[in-house]
Amino acid sequence: MPGQHAQFFGTQNLMFIGARDASGQPWASALAGHPGFITALDSKLLALTGYRRLPGDPALLTKGSQVGGLGIEFATRRRNRVNGRVTAVSAPASADGADGDVNGSPPLLMSVDLSFGNCPKYIQVRDVKLDPSQLPPPPKQPFSPTTLLAAAAAAKGARPVSADSGGRVLRGSWAELGAAQAAIIAAADTFFIATGYNGRTKTGSGAGDEDGQDVFEAGVGCDVSHRGGPPGFVRMERSAAAPDRPLLRWADFAGNNMFQTLGNLATDPRCGLLFVDWASGASLQLAGTAVVDLADRSLPGAQRTVTFQVESFVYAERGLPLAVRDDGTAYAAAVRQYSPYLPTGAPPQLPAARVWTPRDGPAVTASAASAASAAAAGTADGCGGSGVLEVECVGVSWAAEGIKAFQFRLSATPAPTSAHAYTSGQYAIFEFPPSALSPPASTPGASALSWPSATSAATAAVNKGSTVTRTWTVTSHPAATAASGVFTLAIKRAGAVSSAMHDTLAPGTKLRLRGFDGDFTAAALLAAPLEVAVLAAGGIGITPLWAVVQALAAAAAGASTAVPKRVLLLYSVRHLPEAAFLGQLRELAAAAEAGAELNLQVLLTTTAPEPATAAPAVRRGLEVAAALAGRRGGVAEARGCRLSAELLAVALGPAGVAALANGGGAAMVCGPAGFMAATEAALVEGLGLPADRLYSESFNY
Repeated sequence: MPGQHAQFFGTQNLMFIGARDASGQPWASALAGHPGFITALDSKLLALTGYRRLPGDPALLTKGSQVGGLGIEFATRRRNRVNGRVTAVSAPASADGADGDVNGSPPLLMSVDLSFGNCPKYIQVRDVKLDPSQLPPPPKQPFSPTTLLAAAAAAKGARPVSADSGGRVLRGSWAELGAAQAAIIAAADTFFIATGYNGRTKTGSGAGDEDGQDVFEAGVGCDVSHRGGPPGFVRMERSAAAPDRPLLRWADFAGNNMFQTLGNLATDPRCGLLFVDWASGASLQLAGTAVVDLADRSLPGAQRTVTFQVESFVYAERGLPLAVRDDGTAYAAAVRQYSPYLPTGAPPQLPAARVWTPRDGPAVTASAASAASAAAAGTADGCGGSGVLEVECVGVSWAAEGIKAFQFRLSATPAPTSAHAYTSGQYAIFEFPPSALSPPASTPGASALSWPSATSAATAAVNKGSTVTRTWTVTSHPAATAASGVFTLAIKRAGAVSSAMHDTLAPGTKLRLRGFDGDFTAAALLAAPLEVAVLAAGGIGITPLWAVVQALAAAAAGASTAVPKRVLLLYSVRHLPEAAFLGQLRELAAAAEAGAELNLQVLLTTTAPEPATAAPAVRRGLEVAAALAGRRGGVAEARGCRLSAELLAVALGPAGVAALANGGGAAMVCGPAGFMAATEAALVEGLGLPADRLYSESFNY
């Protein structure tokens, strides 16, 4: 587990999990506690203590249980996942999860097999606060694996919370689902899905570990993932085979193409869903089986459709202890911002005969149904599709080898909204309906692009009638856009859509802009004065960092006292012609040498091998880095070498390294996965940068 993930989990008050019950059925659930209830003891071991489970949770968390975990920072859409197994627990948990649900569940240790960041596309921004009086005591730290379980067992029940804090709990089969449960599903803009892969176990003499547990083959485990959409995106329909039985149906949107959930369902259709009523804290856990229809794209935004058959459920009136305001409303009830990726357009209306009605009344009230319909149509206040603008390309130029700069003018009608204002470092979200991407044989119109590759994923999606969504970083400054109405993107030729942009996008072409988003911004470096800020860019990863540099320069020119005293930009490309914005960066670094307010230094590394007759590249790189560290401003080039902890340390100098390690610095990293992993390791593990001072952007959308 990377240090950044360990730090992230340690700040969470919720962890959503996927685990199996005694029969092997996966259930999606949630654990709640004070921040710090999840602690990384090292890179391969998590400790969970001082938490409560959902009342009546059927998922087993006993020694050997396979677990998938998901942490979501709803305020920023940041999320990380972890997979592993429970390796120790302080006391046996009951079969239905009731033991310690409210007053504190048994502390446990979880071995980490895999931890990874994930696409935040469809997460709705909300303020999820928990009521501290309804949580077990916060864990005491530091602790070790050996003392954790014994101390926690001894302290169990030291401060019980209210005995009825879980409220009414209902368990039943699909036939007993009622209006209260159906209403949660019908209004949901978020749910969680637990899946698993069983594989086989090696049993028999000599096959177990020292405690007699089965040894599981590689790839076996449980997982949990998030699904988001407009309110009402999960439809409740009658089963054709059994009309009284409810089927849940939802569109599977374009994601990051990792397919963990769908891959698991292909091998084992059993899965569990978790819905939360963010106004009351009620939780609804469903267990059943799911089928993926790869050809069904009838729902808005669908790349494919998933149908879920309910077998059983657990409903808790107050499953999550949500904190409330003075007026009694939960902080989490209101969505602060819907994902700008949510599909537009209302879903096709179900025939009356296919609408499922619960045994005790209608699923939703008329007002709730109206709100869900408006949201699905993209007309709800703040919901994803409500602010699509037409923008016109007004300029195209080369920014570097393989990178073009495209300028777009915002349309005056409809009037731009807050969704169409951006902060330096954010990205623009474009949608390309089938009519906007035309095959080469057609004649491109004023709003059409043609693509060069008939085998690409984007081409396939358009051929199937699906809308393609793409994001690119905005490289212009917000003040310039406010004055002119024009913003700029720098786009590298890569996939089908970006290649189409390179080949056919010309002034006069009109595209659809959904808005701007992203939290990889200069705000991270302007919150408090820093001694040094490190910006590390690999290839096209320069785009958000160039935007950040412009924001820092503007803040410095405005006499801001929060601008870092020194900004070191590390920029790695294969060879010099690929370096975008190099001329502008040289100007700013030269101005710093002359005494400008922003002390910007640039260390440019090229990874292409240098001629054999040249001096050793690593030695030359260290020499130019050392020279850069000894002056103000300036640009240095280290050709034929890669960024490393040693090169970083030399470029920073002793004072810069000390500032990073002692809390006086911060770093922002963006680029290809290999570059980011190596640079983050060099900063955190090599130079001692605290993990919470490292900010990264992976373009993993």
